[in-house]
This record gives sequence, structure tokens and C-alpha cells, in this order.
Amino acid sequence: MTNHLFSPYEIKGLQLKNRVVMAPMCQYSVTARDGKPNEWHYVHYLSRAIGGAALIIMEMTDVEPDGRITDFDLGIWSDDHIPAFARIIDGVHAHGAKIGIQIAHAGRKAEDAKEPVAPSAIPYPGSRYKMPRALTVDEVNQMVQLYADAARRAVQAGVDMIELHGAHGYLIHQFQSLLPTNAKMRMEKT
Repeated sequence: MTNHLFSPYEIKGLQLKNRVVMAPMCQYSVTARDGKPNEWHYVHYLSRAIGGAALIIMEMTDVEPDGRITDFDLGIWSDDHIPAFARIIDGVHAHGAKIGIQIAHAGRKAEDAKEPVAPSAIPYPGSRYKMPRALTVDEVNQMVQLYADAARRAVQAGVDMIELHGAHGYLIHQFQSLLPTNAKMRMEKT
């Protein structure tokens, strides 16, 4: 089955030189400050392009500071972030690879946020998570705009694709999953 691994592939107009894709993986780099990627990220992503990956998807990158899982995660909530992302993207492109970005908000799983936000004021199961504040309808609309602004910045930086992170119990998923509600009901029964 690996006989096609190194053959070109096209998906929705995106031409890939092979079928090797690096999935997004949070790095929690302690050198990340204010969400901006730095030299560590540059070397990390460029080395994957040099190694031959056709598509690299950058780690969960948050739409606002309090949307990060930890304060060491990447963010794209400001136009000030664009040059640092563009440097990485240009470097990856120079080695013939494509690059995407995963944009997200951790919601009730934002560990370092002073006050996490979520669809409801129910904490994520586990003792390390804080009680979130329920978003208002207006705040949900503002959150949609934060995602749109982050996508615009990613496009300005030169990404080839954007992935909206809607899994693993992060904010978009929290609107779809009953996990915290079920966990709360289980706790109330005991």
C-alpha cells in the first residue's frame, strides 16, 4: 500500500508533491511569547519540509490570548503575528512543501486563562480545569469574528490551507458534545 506514498496528489486544487502529511501537534514551546512563533518554531517546521513532507499543518493556533490551552501556545489574534508566521511559511515553501494552520480556541479547556469561556458554565471533567463562564449570544458572534480574523491573517501570512479545530473538547466541539454535561450528571448521581 505504500507504493503511492511518494507519488503526487491533489486535493481540492492543492497540489502536493507526495502523500506525506505532518498532522498538527501542540508544541507548548516555553519560548513562545504572546503567541508569536519564533526561531524554535521556524526550525521545527522547516526541518519537516527539508525532510520531504508534502504538507505540514502547524499546531493549534489560537484566535485570542485566553483561547490558548497554555500561555506557551501559538496565536494569530493580532496582525503583529503575521510576519513571524510568514517567515516560517516562506521557508517551508522554499523547500517545496505546502503548509496549513489549525486555528482554534480551547474554550473550557484553556488552562492558563484567568476565566475560561464555554457554551455553558460547566467545567471540563478533571481537577486541573477551571469553572468557565458561559458565553452570551453576542460573545458567540464575536467569537465567530475572531475565527474569521484569524483566517484572514493566516491567508495574509501565506498558508495553503486552514483547518478549523472542532475536536478534542475545544470550543467548537463544546457546542456539539454532551461530554461535560454527562460528566456533571454522573458526578451528581454519585
